[in-house]
Amino acid sequence: MASTSMTRNWAELPQELLQLCSQRLCLKNLSAFRAVCRSWQSAAVKERSNVPWLMLTDKKGMPWHEFFCLSCQQVHRKLSPEVMANGYFSSRGWVLMTSREGEFHMLKNPMSHYSHIIKLPNPNKFLNIKALPLFDVEFVRKFVLSDSPTASPDYKVMVINDTGQLGLWKPGEVEWTAVNSPTDHFYDVIYYKGSFVAVDYEHRIWRCDVDGPTPFEGRVVFQVLQRLPEFKHEYPLGSFWYVNRVYLVQSMTGSLLFVSQWERLRSTFRFRVLKIDLDTQTCTEVENLENTSLFLGHNSSFSLEVDENHPIKPNCIYFTYFCLSFSPFAGGRGDTGMGIYHLEDGTVELHFKGKSSPLWIEPCF
Repeated sequence: MASTSMTRNWAELPQELLQLCSQRLCLKNLSAFRAVCRSWQSAAVKERSNVPWLMLTDKKGMPWHEFFCLSCQQVHRKLSPEVMANGYFSSRGWVLMTSREGEFHMLKNPMSHYSHIIKLPNPNKFLNIKALPLFDVEFVRKFVLSDSPTASPDYKVMVINDTGQLGLWKPGEVEWTAVNSPTDHFYDVIYYKGSFVAVDYEHRIWRCDVDGPTPFEGRVVFQVLQRLPEFKHEYPLGSFWYVNRVYLVQSMTGSLLFVSQWERLRSTFRFRVLKIDLDTQTCTEVENLENTSLFLGHNSSFSLEVDENHPIKPNCIYFTYFCLSFSPFAGGRGDTGMGIYHLEDGTVELHFKGKSSPLWIEPCF
């Protein structure tokens, strides 16, 4: 009799308490929280996140994907959509899935409770798929959205294809269009202040005004000097540094950041951050990101503002890497995973190690 009186009906817990509990859950656990009962579902906070996720490469034959949550430090599984894909890229919380057959689909954040898939035109003419090697199954290097498709019907999509060329697609168009520029070798592209802005292998900054009179024309708007001044960190005389990768990022204050990854004798590397002002045509080095961190990789690069209570560390560059022989974690083998570069002293720490190159999912939901 006593045990019966002590029985608690969990569905009758105060809504305020349930709401507070749901605020501390990551997306995966929030979905489980919602599934308990109607009372818990109604009390749960609106689906949101301010922490990026790592999407891990899917295991062949499995009907799910794995995701690493930086908030709860756990790997979660989520059923995959019924879309065959070989390549994955992300921008503004959406994932572009590409297949060997030339099928392109955009999926709203796979960890979101609400699935949303958009089919894009076949890129055969733009990519010339028949001319690509049989082992080439990704077709693109970067995928960038101007806006989230659920937030704006006037969004645009730009990609860098496997040969380094820029391609543009707008809703309603039946084909992709190549952007006209003298070079076909681009490192990165982002959507910045109403235009797509890209950087080529010669460190020239290009702008493509997709809403202007010449939406498929790219023009040079800035040249970043390729000569590297001495790092503030000391190295033996004769050390040879060269650029291995370049990224563009919009800072939380709206500045355009040029981030270069430098390698020395395939044994170590550094990141260098420059702030570019296209109006004044000036370039200054950034030695401290303060309460901001950057996220670089196969995703559309982005920045995130953090504080002392945030699981993301400030003044850091979170990067994904693939088969880097100079990786401090690889031991000469070449490895994949995610590292955290501390801009203050140049140290690097491993955060997630795996057999495939993970993909950042931006918290835009």
